[in-house]
Amino acid sequence: MDGFSRFVTNARPFATASVIVTLVAGLGMLSCQKTSTSPSPTSALVTFRVVNETFKVLLTDSAVIELARRTQAGGVKRFPNGRILAGADVNAGWSWHLADVEMVEASIELCDGRPSDVERAGVSYGGGRFCPWSATVASIEDR
Repeated sequence: MDGFSRFVTNARPFATASVIVTLVAGLGMLSCQKTSTSPSPTSALVTFRVVNETFKVLLTDSAVIELARRTQAGGVKRFPNGRILAGADVNAGWSWHLADVEMVEASIELCDGRPSDVERAGVSYGGGRFCPWSATVASIEDR
């Protein structure tokens, strides 16, 4: 038997063992992944606090809902940025509500403020957008 044949013959058990170890490790990693038996909520009513005022927003995008949850848990620092529309909708106590809301890291200062600022100025406040930099997530209610 030449040198190469002897190498291949001796290496085969090690190669087989390596493949088995890799497969077992991969299956172990798959079994550790998070699985959920309940579906993600299709919407969430989020209450934001800005200083001593609160306002409510209905979120319908699962990625935005997840960012709101991570913000509430302290995992990320984000705040809402949405288009101001007339009518309270879910935002009881105010004459306006937000639509097309995103959870953002930064925005222009023009739309920063308090809910009472939006109430005084109406839908034209902040160029038609409200993005309170100091907003914190007070609560999230799945819908």
